[in-house]
Amino acid sequence: MAGTLVHDRDGDGAAQRLRRTLALFAVIGLAIALLVWRLAVMQLDQGAYFGRLADQNQLRTIPMEAPRGLMYDRHGFVIARNRPSFVVQVVPMQLVDARGEVDAIARLLGMHSEDLWRRLLRQNGVTYPDFRTLAAAVPLGPIDIAEDLTPANVAKLSERSDRFPGVSVQLLPVREYPHHALGSHFLGYVGQITEPEYRERKASGYGRNDIVGKDGLEATYDRWLRGRSGGRQIKVNSSGEAVATVGELRAVPGNDLQLSIDWHLQEAAESAVSAQIRVLSKSIGHPIGAAAIVMDPNSGELLALVSKPNIDPNDFSAGIASKKYDAYLSDPLRSLFNRAISGAYPTGSTFKLVTASAALASGMMTAGSTRYCGGAFDLNGYVFYDDRAGGHGSLSLPQAITESCDVFFYQVGHQLGIDRIDKYAAAYGIGKLTGIDLPGETTGTLPSPAWKKRVFKDEWYSGDTVSVSIGQGYLEASPLQMLDVVAAIANGGTLYRPHLVTAIKDGHGKTLHSVPPAVAGRIPLSTEALGIIRQGMLGVIESGYGTAHNVYIPGFHYAGKTGTVENVPTQDNPSGRNHAWFICYAPFEHPKIALAVFMEKSGGFGAVNAAPVAQAIVQSYLHIKTGGPNGSGIRD
Repeated sequence: MAGTLVHDRDGDGAAQRLRRTLALFAVIGLAIALLVWRLAVMQLDQGAYFGRLADQNQLRTIPMEAPRGLMYDRHGFVIARNRPSFVVQVVPMQLVDARGEVDAIARLLGMHSEDLWRRLLRQNGVTYPDFRTLAAAVPLGPIDIAEDLTPANVAKLSERSDRFPGVSVQLLPVREYPHHALGSHFLGYVGQITEPEYRERKASGYGRNDIVGKDGLEATYDRWLRGRSGGRQIKVNSSGEAVATVGELRAVPGNDLQLSIDWHLQEAAESAVSAQIRVLSKSIGHPIGAAAIVMDPNSGELLALVSKPNIDPNDFSAGIASKKYDAYLSDPLRSLFNRAISGAYPTGSTFKLVTASAALASGMMTAGSTRYCGGAFDLNGYVFYDDRAGGHGSLSLPQAITESCDVFFYQVGHQLGIDRIDKYAAAYGIGKLTGIDLPGETTGTLPSPAWKKRVFKDEWYSGDTVSVSIGQGYLEASPLQMLDVVAAIANGGTLYRPHLVTAIKDGHGKTLHSVPPAVAGRIPLSTEALGIIRQGMLGVIESGYGTAHNVYIPGFHYAGKTGTVENVPTQDNPSGRNHAWFICYAPFEHPKIALAVFMEKSGGFGAVNAAPVAQAIVQSYLHIKTGGPNGSGIRD
């Protein structure tokens, strides 16, 4: 019995040892399986994430942003350039506590953390992400989050560099406009590329951290101006400190733009418009908007372009603060809006030049044709009044232009019909893009029976034609389009495409691309017909009955046309104040410049509110002084 018992105990012990061994192997097997599973997950599912993290712990690319090309006026005067700026760059993958570090940097720089986050997150809609969300939301970087650091702030960040391993300060070129607001509406401005812009342009070599043109020439010619960025690849340690340079690619500066703008004339035009705005604003009780454009009528080159109010594009170059940007957006006068090319307004009596062209070209009228103005025009019981009580009497076409007789053009427009008026308006470019090398221009509105049916679901009436014949009603044009009208009359009937850039050059001054004058069309008017219209325009200034005799310059001859737009009170314009226009060219015999001046909701007449601006611009460009012998105009 005893022997048997011992034998059983030995058997039980062996069984227990076997079970324990199997359990141990099972645990080890499970641990190995878990380890393999975890490695598989990390390798297959999160491998890219940790791979990027590892790479960032070793290599880092410091971009070398290419300086944008310069902009010069026609005489080689620099009007857009670059300046050095200390920029804060962040590598998101190297941030340990993203929220804490970014907020700490904002406090250190005296900035709002929201502005830094907006730059960092690229408008992805994430407010305060954790580390993993941040890594998924933005690229590996680096990303510019603040510019124009003061030396004191650079020192603060440098002293605390160990606290911010993913943050560095770089010296980069930043766009600068040395004349601030002058010319801002044609120069445009730059800003950091947005996510939609990046997606659209990445195939063309744009990067997520690029500075791009947002408006004006900066936007139109961005691909020429931007240059090609370089970079320096460095090896960093776990603290983000550079330990070695791996390689370097030099940045290539952008190409330069030679503009047709005459900067001295631009300054004179800005000054003349601003002075008139001050006078009118004091009378009205609030500021107004305005525009003035000057063109060489023999080439389409723009010599000056003014839109008021304007902006300082430097506000955008170094990353505009949200508060300032909101102020621009909420400006009731729309300072971001380029009235010169984007504003569509009734033209008032300046359009009478188009109606006169239609009457002459169609053979309906000649130089000797007359119409009688008794002060009103009765259209089947609807009475359209002239601005002169009692009327102007019997007038020829040149006299009607000189005195801007409404009743004369009511009759002519009614006889012509809207189709013939539209035909010649279209020939002058009304209702179409001019093709200027700036973004955002308007086509205006060239109304027709089909247009009214489509837009208002209504019939066209004879009264609509009568209104259009004097530049009222549904008709709308931009100051640039009306400049095209007067330029074509001045040069003999050629419609040129307006442009500001005449050449693109590399950094050594070599011309890469020239922009010669481009003919956009011909006005179907004879030399005789154009001469008749010009004589009427000369009388506008030189005749005692002319609507702009107040801007007559003794001894100097130039021709123009006034326009006053009657406005019905609206929510946008509760006072119903008139718009004022003046278009002209000078000198009369051999035109060198054509002008369009527009004063928005200024009240009064074109002769009083707009013509003095044109007079000042003409005198400045052609160096005319009044007060010579016998009061004549003289060249200085």
